[in-house]
Amino acid sequence: MKRRFKVVFNREKCKGCELCINFCPKGILALDPEVNAKGYHPAGIIDQEKCIGCASCATMCPDYCISIYQLEDGEEYDTSESQAGQM
Repeated sequence: MKRRFKVVFNREKCKGCELCINFCPKGILALDPEVNAKGYHPAGIIDQEKCIGCASCATMCPDYCISIYQLEDGEEYDTSESQAGQM
C-alpha cells in the first residue's frame, strides 16, 4: 500500500512568506485567501493525497508552522484544519 501523509499548518503562526510553497516539489501548497489573526494569508495544502512526505515545506519554514505526519493504514485525512481556502 502506498504511504500517505498529512500536512498540518499552524495558521496563526504562519506569516505567508511562501517559502514552503516555492519549495514543494509537488506544487500542492497555496496561500489561503482568508487572513489569520495577525493579518497574514497563511499557507495551506491544496491536495493532501499528492503529498509525498518529503518535508521540504517544513524544512524551509522559518517559523516552524508545518508538521508532517504519516497516516496509518485505513486512517482518513482530516481536512478541516489545513486545506488552503477552507481553513
